[in-house]
Amino acid sequence: MTRTNEGAAPAEAKAAWSVVVVYEDAAARERAVSFCDQLVSRFWEGFAFDLAWWPFAQLEEASTAKEAAEKAARADLLVFAAGPEGDFSHPVKAWTEAWLSQRGEREGLLIGLLEPAVGTAGWEGQKHHYLRKAAHHGALDYLTEVPQDIAHSFPDSLDSYTERADQITHLLDNILHQQSPPPALLT
Repeated sequence: MTRTNEGAAPAEAKAAWSVVVVYEDAAARERAVSFCDQLVSRFWEGFAFDLAWWPFAQLEEASTAKEAAEKAARADLLVFAAGPEGDFSHPVKAWTEAWLSQRGEREGLLIGLLEPAVGTAGWEGQKHHYLRKAAHHGALDYLTEVPQDIAHSFPDSLDSYTERADQITHLLDNILHQQSPPPALLT
């Protein structure tokens, strides 16, 4: 179920992005394939992608649901492809809650590919509403199309603070190695 771009340029030169795609049916899978093709086309030069695909039906089976939840908890980007009508099934919601609880403070993107129903302009269905709430609960950005940029880290995330804390800039290095005179004595 996992597809990678192994024949690409050396992976050490590219940032790796883990993508988990879950889909409701064949039509939703086709929308997800189109989305992933656009994603890879747009960011291929700077990123390597590890794609894992799971149909909703497999999220109802305990062993595959557990494996998919573990991957989703570590994923940078999660894609839900489904029809717009109705609500997600209880097993899909339970699976979503499982990986959200395992995710912790990881930054990432949740993509809702919900084909709008005919004549429902401006209307948000139950699935769209659920995904928005899940993204909010997991501190994920929620999008409905290919992002314009994935190259930057999220400025207020724990990952970005940790990365910045580990960096010693030229200015910081000068401050740390500067010999300062002893303090003046009060007379």
